[in-house]
Parts: sequence; structure tokens; C-alpha cells
Amino acid sequence: MNQKTLNLELSNDQFADLANALEDHRDYFKKRADEAMLGFGLDTGYWTSRSQEVQELLDLILLNARQDH
Repeated sequence: MNQKTLNLELSNDQFADLANALEDHRDYFKKRADEAMLGFGLDTGYWTSRSQEVQELLDLILLNARQDH
């Protein structure tokens, strides 16, 4: 998988918006995983792994933000 390097300068509001958007995206995948357990859409494992990937991204962003202060 190719990797991208991002160097961003965000206002506090922009950072909060980014973090909130990632949380919403993660929660969407979790909801899809729950629906998959009922037999809808792709399998639960796929949606669970996607939510974990988004959580890892969110953790990385939060960690980097703390280190910059």
C-alpha cells in the first residue's frame, strides 16, 4: 500500500472538525458491522476492520497533535 505524507496546519476548529469527522466515519463502519450480523451487506469482519483502520488513523492524528504542543 502506498503511503502519503501530510503536513497540515489546522486551526483548533479545523482540527476538531477533522477529529469529529473521523469519529463519525468510524461509527458508520461500526453500524454497518452491526447490520452485517443481521445478514445485510458485506460481512462483519470487513466493516469491523474498516472501523479499526479509521480508529488507528484518529489515534495517530491525536497523538501527533499532542506532540506538536
